[in-house]
Amino acid sequence: MQSMKTSWTKRLVGKGFGPFGGRRGVSRLHRRPVWRQADLLTNLPRGVGLFASVAYLLAWGAYGMVLSGQTLEVINDSTARAGFAISAVRITGQRESDEGDVLDTLSIHSGQSLFLYDANSARDRLKTLPWVQSVSVMKLYPSTLRIILEERVPSALWQRSISEPVQIVDSAGNIIPGRIEARYARLPRVVGEGAETRVAEITSLLDDVPALQKRVRASMLVSHRRWDLFLDNGVQVMLPEADPLKAAEKLQALDSKSGLLDRDITVVDLRLPDRVAVRLTDEAAKARADLVTARNKALKKREQDA
Repeated sequence: MQSMKTSWTKRLVGKGFGPFGGRRGVSRLHRRPVWRQADLLTNLPRGVGLFASVAYLLAWGAYGMVLSGQTLEVINDSTARAGFAISAVRITGQRESDEGDVLDTLSIHSGQSLFLYDANSARDRLKTLPWVQSVSVMKLYPSTLRIILEERVPSALWQRSISEPVQIVDSAGNIIPGRIEARYARLPRVVGEGAETRVAEITSLLDDVPALQKRVRASMLVSHRRWDLFLDNGVQVMLPEADPLKAAEKLQALDSKSGLLDRDITVVDLRLPDRVAVRLTDEAAKARADLVTARNKALKKREQDA
């Protein structure tokens, strides 16, 4: 019996169990806990718990801002206080546009963050200003907004008809709305449907006859085909449809030689290539008629006396 007990004890000891049923061969100080053996948190870096807590709080804060509808306001105020509030606006290319109108159109409120400022929307609004042809809006961090304007260039004063108001047009014939100031009075004036898009045509022609150009006050496009010139003394010059420059040069030479344009005439008709026709003023026509009548009477009396 004793030998059987001794044999059983040796078996247990051989399997690593002590007399009290504990595992032998591994000290308790060196044993690894079960949760470490599972390797769930063994490889996580230090501080991850703090990071997770902060992220959790931020997520709840963002959720609260979304629910309150003040997300953009909070972000705007936060970035503005961090040094990204718009503090300067640089405008270049502005000649005709009023600076106050440009600033009002930009709609920059106090404390506006450059991060949240909508540059594309500002660009679209600036394009609606009368003189603006194209515009660039750039954000220069941390706090500057730069505006580069390309304005329309006025090329002429245009009237659809004599009875309609005068408007300013650019080189492409686009109307520039706004008040016409005295400084625009020296621009060439064109009249007629379609004349606003053909300003370069008539100004180029007149540039080649400078003496005549000085006297021209307006040019009228007639039936989209040809031009009439109105001079400073009220004389109307009717240019032909074909080769109007040749006719204008002929008139300039004739006026230089005989002073034709300073005579008592109202119209010079150059539409026929082989002649220059003129129309006298009413007074000159009456005086000429009286002269012809007197001459005819004198000739008749001479024939009777003979």
